[in-house]
Amino acid sequence: MKKTLTVVLLLLASCSTEPVLTDKEYAQKANEAMEGGMYDLAIQEYQRLLEEHPFSDYSEEAQLKIGQAQYQNKQYAEAIASFQDFQRMHPTNPNLALTEYYTALAFMDQMGKRDRDQRAAENAQAHFASVLERYPDSPFTAEARQKLKECRETLAAHEFAIAKFYLIWTNPIGAEGRLRRLLENYPDTDVAALALAHFARYLRSRGDLTRSALAYASLVSQYPKSADLAEAQDALADLKGKQVAVPDAPLPALVETLGRPSLARVPAPAVPPAPAPTNVSDAHTQPSQPSPSARN
Repeated sequence: MKKTLTVVLLLLASCSTEPVLTDKEYAQKANEAMEGGMYDLAIQEYQRLLEEHPFSDYSEEAQLKIGQAQYQNKQYAEAIASFQDFQRMHPTNPNLALTEYYTALAFMDQMGKRDRDQRAAENAQAHFASVLERYPDSPFTAEARQKLKECRETLAAHEFAIAKFYLIWTNPIGAEGRLRRLLENYPDTDVAALALAHFARYLRSRGDLTRSALAYASLVSQYPKSADLAEAQDALADLKGKQVAVPDAPLPALVETLGRPSLARVPAPAVPPAPAPTNVSDAHTQPSQPSPSARN
């Protein structure tokens, strides 16, 4: 009885063990799974290829496609790690531009809202820029350039959103610090033009005509396609008519002033003095006079 049971267990074990395929067979199964959108299966078969045939001619391709399958499967952290391992292990492989581009995409797909942590956007920006710098002739150049612009617009919008939040909560120094970072780091974005127009209006409303003129002049000279161009031109003409001087290079002049407490400080709105406290004894002896509206 024991002997029979042992034989049965051995047979079951042998049936449950998958046969070892050739490297070509593993690659074929993995590629078919990849094409069919079965990314978990594709990753499994590529990994088995590497385990069973580590020195195969298919090994580099398997390592590369594991990263691609992980990306398609939305396993972004794993995909980034796979691509970076591939770059380190195969520094002369002709697919390095692809790995750098997909690394950037994996970071970009993790970008959140403009008011959230922007590390994913910053990493995506760095890797798209790397594609353009290191692989300028790759087939990914045009898309990398467009996506780099999207990342920069997102990062600029993040700075602008915080600046507006600071203005709402009457923290002009903090707002100007964010505007300065925006103009210094993302001057090529559409958001930079929006921010200049917003701050120009704000400064003018606070009576800071000199810096309002600088902001409007910067908008006119640096962003001629801005939707706020006509408004900026009219406002600038009005301010110049009030003898507000504007230098030839208004944007650097404006940036230099941003975030400086002495310049960001604005006078508080006039508040009428509080009425003198009423003497309790007087309150009993002096009847209060009705207001004009009460008389009517």
